[in-house]
Amino acid sequence: MRLAKQIVVHFFGGPDVLSLVDMPVPVAGPGQVLIRVEAAGVLYGDVMRRTDRYLFPTPLPYTPGTEVAGVIEDVGPGVGLHKRGDRVVSFVQGGGYAQFAIAEAASVVSLPARIDFAHATALLAQGSTAYLLTYDAAVIRGKSVFIESAAGGVGTQMVQLAKAQGATFIAGSASTQAKRDYARRNGVDWMVDPADPAWYSTVLEVTDGRGIDVGYESSGACFEQLLKCLSPFGTLVKFGRGVNECQALDPAAVVRKNQSIRGFYLPGYKNHPKSSLLRDATSHLIKSVLANELTVDISDRFALKDAYSAHAMIEGRRTVGKVVLEPWRAADDV
Repeated sequence: MRLAKQIVVHFFGGPDVLSLVDMPVPVAGPGQVLIRVEAAGVLYGDVMRRTDRYLFPTPLPYTPGTEVAGVIEDVGPGVGLHKRGDRVVSFVQGGGYAQFAIAEAASVVSLPARIDFAHATALLAQGSTAYLLTYDAAVIRGKSVFIESAAGGVGTQMVQLAKAQGATFIAGSASTQAKRDYARRNGVDWMVDPADPAWYSTVLEVTDGRGIDVGYESSGACFEQLLKCLSPFGTLVKFGRGVNECQALDPAAVVRKNQSIRGFYLPGYKNHPKSSLLRDATSHLIKSVLANELTVDISDRFALKDAYSAHAMIEGRRTVGKVVLEPWRAADDV
């Protein structure tokens, strides 16, 4: 029996519950492929699952990770499009923090050699979220946009995609001056500190009192202030969820200004008529990177045994861009 390393969570808690263990290499079933994982994306959603604060319960034990890039090691019955040795990137149904992972063949996208595995993972959950938020969740051509956490993994791609979509003005938030400077270099026109209780007033000033046409909010930290500077007929798109988040909303205020509030949940696209947009998103993003129209920054790379450090950095909001695990890298090589 061949064994390989993976992370397993037996108990909810801090980063130290991420245990490195040896497990049998999984076997690809019908319609599946086995991927030798060269890079696995680390998401804030992984932190939420580990602390049992995700949108729905996570059964224990489990192996985290929903996005991987690597080389196909084996294919199951009925798989015709992909073959052993292909470079690919794919969503997985958990199990990504591992040296080998199973993916449904229908979710696998071929990866050109010009894009390395680490950068490819950023084009999955974070990239698809950025793409669908800017291309599907709201119409932004000719409009002003606000992006919370504009220096983060999703935010940095949203800024670039929003500009490509024709946004006329982009404002954003970030928790430190270094992150705000980084976001400005990435194309944001106006940055605010979310800790400032009156940042919405500065946004109103720079938009000559009109406000923001489309606002994207994820953590809850900007929700109330964003509503205060949302323009008449504006749209607030809520994606993600903050810790213990509970928002107060005055429906009459939204009605008076003809404003809209809509939710966004990436997995909800999987079993919907819009499911094809998920695959389109990854393909579009790969083409954009190859055409030098989209840049992805890797914040940090960690060995598999140091997954706890990756989680600690994300939980502490100390990252800019994408965080990845490289399962075959020795800890002292990172």
